[in-house]
Amino acid sequence: MKPLISIIIPCFNTAEYLPQCMASLEKQTIGFEKLQFIFVDDASTDEGKTWRCICEFEQRHPKEVVAIQLEKNMSQGGAKNVGISYAEADYIGFVDSDDWIEPEMYEKLYACARDYQCDAVDCGRMLNYPDGREVIYQKKENCFDQFENSIVEGGNHWIRDFTHAGYGGGLVTCIFRKQLIIENEIKFPEHLKYEDNYWSAVIRLYIRSFYHIADNCYHYRQREDSTVYQKNVLYHLDQMQIEEKKIETYQKLGIFDKYYQQIEFGFLYTFYYSTLIKLFTKFDNPPFDVYQRMVKRVRELFPDYLDNPYFKENDFKRTLLKLIDKQLNPEQFQEIGKMVLQYCYTSENMKYN
Repeated sequence: MKPLISIIIPCFNTAEYLPQCMASLEKQTIGFEKLQFIFVDDASTDEGKTWRCICEFEQRHPKEVVAIQLEKNMSQGGAKNVGISYAEADYIGFVDSDDWIEPEMYEKLYACARDYQCDAVDCGRMLNYPDGREVIYQKKENCFDQFENSIVEGGNHWIRDFTHAGYGGGLVTCIFRKQLIIENEIKFPEHLKYEDNYWSAVIRLYIRSFYHIADNCYHYRQREDSTVYQKNVLYHLDQMQIEEKKIETYQKLGIFDKYYQQIEFGFLYTFYYSTLIKLFTKFDNPPFDVYQRMVKRVRELFPDYLDNPYFKENDFKRTLLKLIDKQLNPEQFQEIGKMVLQYCYTSENMKYN
């Protein structure tokens, strides 16, 4: 029987967390036998622990589980591309191997996809901390707030609203129509972190109907050793390459000029503002040369960046934008860093930056 949803689980050194993830997959009320689970071991370096965990799960469920071991690490984007190539169902979902999901998650997502013939369906998520705290994930200015438990047809502003950094709670809370992915050749960037930023921005260009479920069905584990929390690692700068790839795609599709100001806002927000925050919060010695490259590229691509109407006049983001033309020296750059850290480490602002 053809599965209803193919679920792709990229894995890298997550043997410690996989059992909880797998247990939550086994409890899916839609019926475990109606799902396909594609585990992709992205060349783990934990002496085979992750791969053994995957193989044991495959042995328990040989009909439902596909186990793939990559010889070379391709990062999550490459692992997801490989997983998609094995997908048999009409809908595709993603789960991070250190997270877990509620039993009803895929039953609810699929029911909406089936009943409303949606290209994509999304649900909410919880943030789970090592100390046991569980917090509802709330993204500032979430473009889905007005669409809870209702269908959104193509043509609504969110589909082409580039002023939102993403288009919802993240790929792991969604299922997508596979045909949409295959026909439009939508692929993840490989060998780069922050690959979801690119993929989610591109696929929303093709989504024509969407349903957002208010229920929080996904548990996103907050780990101090996870990719997003690591310090002094250069892959945080991959975010800049991802934003460049988005610009290339928008130009290739012929929509760069049509949505210039919206695209400009998205680029400035992520390539400049978000990366600048990372330089000061993720590096003990913030690299000044990276900042210089950032401002040079902004001037090249968007010379009239201060005229963008989507930045509020008194907003902290606009304050940082104004620094681009200041020709900062290394000492001034470090002083700006102190201001950024003071801003970020207030409880209110840390929720969203």
